[in-house]
Amino acid sequence: MIVAGVDLSLACTGLALIRSPERVETSTVKSKPPKAGTETLRSRFERMEQISSNVLEAIGGADIVGIEAPAYGMRNGGKMHDRSGLWWRIVGALEDRGVPVVEVSPTSRMMYATGKGNAGKDLVLVTAAATYRQAEITGNDVADAVVVAAMVSRLVGQPIELRAPAQAKMKALGKVHMPAIVEPAA
Repeated sequence: MIVAGVDLSLACTGLALIRSPERVETSTVKSKPPKAGTETLRSRFERMEQISSNVLEAIGGADIVGIEAPAYGMRNGGKMHDRSGLWWRIVGALEDRGVPVVEVSPTSRMMYATGKGNAGKDLVLVTAAATYRQAEITGNDVADAVVVAAMVSRLVGQPIELRAPAQAKMKALGKVHMPAIVEPAA
């Protein structure tokens, strides 16, 4: 089973594809906003269309996709409306294709990566790079995508970690709800 992980962003979306425990492919989809003062409703739509098209193409062969849930409490994250629209655009396209989608909260992702649900991005990055050496982790977005994919992979019975997870990681998995059409591993 091919498992994808997505850390969605308007600027740099991190992607991970787990083809086997030893083979984790990573990539990013980058997008620049229009120049200040030139943004229009049309340019915003076209940007979201381009990002979603590139993300869906990159994860096209996945059998199941984990996607980080929106972080509604972000203090300095702008464009909440656009990010939400992009998130639903991708989730909707996957659902239309019949690809099960697993929503992973940022807190669960952080806890699974580090054992702490309030870990900073850099701690997640360092921990993910040390844990998932089979993945080329090039930045925070990719680290987050790899952790999301690893969580879903463990839930479907295909763990990619070399060691059994600590109790905090298992607690983080308990907060992730699998779609009804996918049976979680026993």
